[in-house]
Amino acid sequence: MKKTADRFEELAACVRELHSYEVPEIVAVPIVQGTPDYLEWIRRETAPERGE
Repeated sequence: MKKTADRFEELAACVRELHSYEVPEIVAVPIVQGTPDYLEWIRRETAPERGE
């Protein structure tokens, strides 16, 4: 899953709640480089929706 750093805890809580593993792998990985079109796609896809 992809989320912005400020939404990490929200995502981690959701994974812990829904995952069957006792200790699921929940990690954050920085994006060091990427193609402009992919980085733009990430920005759009992880933007909070209006009303959230």
